[in-house]
Amino acid sequence: MIWFIVWAVVVYSIASAIWRRRAQLVSKRGMGVRADVERLHDMPRVCVTDLTMTEPDVARLVLAPTTRDDLHASDTDIVEFEFLIAINESEYGFALLRQWREHQSVLGVVIPPESRIIRLRSLDDLQPLTLRRLDS
Repeated sequence: MIWFIVWAVVVYSIASAIWRRRAQLVSKRGMGVRADVERLHDMPRVCVTDLTMTEPDVARLVLAPTTRDDLHASDTDIVEFEFLIAINESEYGFALLRQWREHQSVLGVVIPPESRIIRLRSLDDLQPLTLRRLDS
């Protein structure tokens, strides 16, 4: 009789542990690399055209939108977005922005309304970067 109670407690413990963690085992929309790639197709696409330090911890970032028919777009049709961001030359994000500029990487961009952040994610390698805006 005692072995049955011990066995029932062990089975209950294992079942409850699996039940609690099953959310980690079940794939959900919005989780994982595939969801990130699918979401990137809905985001506006930009590339870094300029990155210049204006003050010791402030940089000017210029993003230009890309279109699927870049070959047919003229330079006068492109409207650039300019931001002042809080970043320093020794930070990883600064080196990443320079790399994206040099390689002309296509980025997905999210600028939440009434927020002072810019979220960028490379479409090539899914590398994310969140920046703090200093301009409004």
